[in-house]
Amino acid sequence: MRQSPARPVVSESGARGWLGAALSGLALVTVSLMLVIFFGFLDAIHYRSIVDFFTPDPTAAAGTLGLVGGAEGVTLSIVIVSVVFGIQTTSSRYSPRIMGIFTRNPLNALVLSFALASILYTFLVRAEVKVNYVPTWSVAAAVILALINFAILLPYVGYIFEVMRAETLVSSIMRRARRELRAAVNSLHARRHRRALMTSVAQITDIAFGSIQLGDVPICVLSIEVLGQLIADDYFPIRKDINSDWFKVGHAEMPGASDQILAEVNRAGTWFTYTIMSSFVDMIGLAPVHRKEAVHAIAVATRNVGVAAIEVGDKEVAELCIRFFNTYLRAAINRSAPTFASAIMNEYRRLAIGCLEWRPDLAVESAAHLLRYGRHFDEAGMPAIFGAAAEDVADLAIEARGRDPQVTHRLALLMVRNLLDLIPNARPIGLNGLFKGVAKLTFWAMAADQKDIAHILVEGIAAAPPEFVDAALDRMESMQNGLFWEVNERVIAFDWVEQPLRAEIPRLRAALRRAKASGHTLAIELESAIPITQDLVKPEPNATPAPGPAVAPVSAEQAG
Repeated sequence: MRQSPARPVVSESGARGWLGAALSGLALVTVSLMLVIFFGFLDAIHYRSIVDFFTPDPTAAAGTLGLVGGAEGVTLSIVIVSVVFGIQTTSSRYSPRIMGIFTRNPLNALVLSFALASILYTFLVRAEVKVNYVPTWSVAAAVILALINFAILLPYVGYIFEVMRAETLVSSIMRRARRELRAAVNSLHARRHRRALMTSVAQITDIAFGSIQLGDVPICVLSIEVLGQLIADDYFPIRKDINSDWFKVGHAEMPGASDQILAEVNRAGTWFTYTIMSSFVDMIGLAPVHRKEAVHAIAVATRNVGVAAIEVGDKEVAELCIRFFNTYLRAAINRSAPTFASAIMNEYRRLAIGCLEWRPDLAVESAAHLLRYGRHFDEAGMPAIFGAAAEDVADLAIEARGRDPQVTHRLALLMVRNLLDLIPNARPIGLNGLFKGVAKLTFWAMAADQKDIAHILVEGIAAAPPEFVDAALDRMESMQNGLFWEVNERVIAFDWVEQPLRAEIPRLRAALRRAKASGHTLAIELESAIPITQDLVKPEPNATPAPGPAVAPVSAEQAG
């Protein structure tokens, strides 16, 4: 079962900063009042009462109101400058769409309205002052309003700077997105809530894009995480309760999408997930090759969405996640960024493990894609990734044995067939990586007494050139240090075999000798191949399928 990750929360330092600013404003007013009372007591000894002391004459009242109005005007200026500075800085850093957060903020409107109302009230009271008349209570109220303006100035400026923090922006936007998503359930105005929801998603996406360009990795990772959680934790639980009209979109909701994409997402009801994951593809295209943290966050978010779809039985979204994983790998190839591939493949494998009990065919299909894209990396001059793909498929086959032994059988055939296909033209690094994956699976099968799997793998290795197999096994047997000699995505060297499995190398040599002596081959078993990959976009009912090979190639084109 998927464990829901903890929601990213805003650091408590922001709340402590806001509280400190509020106390500073309160302290400013308190100290001022204490000084007035103290020195006023010294100056007012000749007055007979406190009332006489605080009762102004017309000249004093007029002067006080003039000072109060001027001070409130300065306070209002500081407030406006703070708001404008916050809007300008944030919108230029991330996106102009962030301006909507400030304009819709009720606290901004309250502070500005209060300052304007105080100034207007002071002007009106000043007009009431006559040569022989002072509106004492009105003057006192004007002074109190001025004190309140001064008291809230520092806290408000601190609040504005807190709101400008990207973590706070992301948190506030996501709260609004979740409100709009819940409001769309059984609502007659579902489309209106949908527009507001997509505005929030676009704002988060803009923050992620801006963070990538500015090198602000923590904010980029935070934005990606909350977008994934919005789908997995908030959208899936209420998806079935949303009106069907909410799932119908056009070019206005998905600008740039082809008619085929629109037809597919309307058929499957996956436009919301598709839109967010398409932005993930764009982020991979923008991320510098040394910013693999963002790509890892994208892979984790996609895997969480896929596992959540499996838990609720949504096959459309599960298959969509597989297509997007393939797209991420294609984007990494196009970027010549092997550092992206390891994180993507690892999360891809974890999604395939989640498919074992629900859709074992998707697990096998995912393994076939991993090896296929591993070969594409090899052909593109990045052969080490092929070995990582082979190890992921071997781990998947081992994990599948306790859940669906047939999957392990099919994955063993898949790896052997790739090994035999690759041997004539492979690069040495890629071929060695693939062989290590096959050998690792073979050692496990022999140690676990999985004779059917061991038979397939041994016969497949026996069909490889003997000099290649002997050299590879010699390297595995002689390697004494498992650490890879470079610092990169790998920690363990390809040729390293853990001690419990190292004892199986002599047994494998003996089994290979027996297999060669028997003359048995895997020709019949390999012809059974891996089942045909299902069409993720179903053809029209009356469409006539075009003739083609038994195994349809999976499109590597970028989704979206």
